[in-house]
Amino acid sequence: MSTETRERDERTFDIFGVQIKFLVAPEQTSDKISVYHGTLPPGIVIPLHSHAEPEVFYVLDGGLEVYRESDAGGGWSTTQAGDVVAVAGDVKHALRNTSSQPVTTVAITQDHLYRFFREVAKPVDGREPAPPSPEEMQHFFAVAARHGYWMGSPEENAAIGIRLG
Repeated sequence: MSTETRERDERTFDIFGVQIKFLVAPEQTSDKISVYHGTLPPGIVIPLHSHAEPEVFYVLDGGLEVYRESDAGGGWSTTQAGDVVAVAGDVKHALRNTSSQPVTTVAITQDHLYRFFREVAKPVDGREPAPPSPEEMQHFFAVAARHGYWMGSPEENAAIGIRLG
């Protein structure tokens, strides 16, 4: 990995309020996996979505709520510090932090999802995160579509208890 890539990855990035610090880039693992540290502030929601890549989350602090769809329907579960959550590829899922404390995780995923994150993430600049602009949302959905990711509609999110906008 080049010095420039390492320095770029050592910064903290923001994806609509979720802060991510890339710890291991795919180039370090023969383009197989990546590892990142994530912080979900109180009240943050990652809406219903799916992608081919599996994800594994190790919860460091806080209580992360995870929704996973299954053949039997689906449901929310709450994980605590020390818990591990595995989300298989192509499973519709959502994450949220309804507590008053930040949730921190270490996550492992494959190279394709890392590249998606790098395309949509913005470096944290010290300012309070603002809601995404319509242009930022349009960019996000265009990048998700290009990567083949499914994004839930407002109605599908509402059906599992997530209000968007």
